[in-house]
Amino acid sequence: MATLKEGSFSLNLGLVQLGGNLSDEDRQCAWELYTEIATRVAVVGKRSDKDCTDFSGELYAESLDSLYAFFCECRGIMRRFPVGRVKDPDQEHLGVLINRILTQVLRPFLEKWSGHFRAWWTDPDSSTTMPYELQAHFPDLEAFLKDWSDIRKIMRGVEAQLREQYKLVPLE
Repeated sequence: MATLKEGSFSLNLGLVQLGGNLSDEDRQCAWELYTEIATRVAVVGKRSDKDCTDFSGELYAESLDSLYAFFCECRGIMRRFPVGRVKDPDQEHLGVLINRILTQVLRPFLEKWSGHFRAWWTDPDSSTTMPYELQAHFPDLEAFLKDWSDIRKIMRGVEAQLREQYKLVPLE
């Protein structure tokens, strides 16, 4: 099984080669996850940025909100497509992959950085500074963006695997 690793984040994809028993529900589950990943800059970065290091034009607080919304959407996908509806008993359910994304990638990142950044961001002494200028002064900016870049690289790998394994239409 493929494992994606970037920095301190690692994700075992756990995807198996699919046979002929792929149902419409299996593909719909994959499509919903794929579109949530592929359409969020906070999750995969800008398409023109191959290294996932271009955060220009992003307000980090809003992008953190988008990451959290993605987290919530992933849980919703798990609920909408329960394991009992998978047609091939040998196929590992996408809910397992989603859970790995949440527990091994997103949750550790959000636990490490969301509260830290937000506490700093909402400091009343900084209210007179323009938002883009203010966020450039976050004391741990380099490490914060490095970890976020690593997350984006992993999620691009997940996106590519979903597209390949489930024969989904490329969105880029």
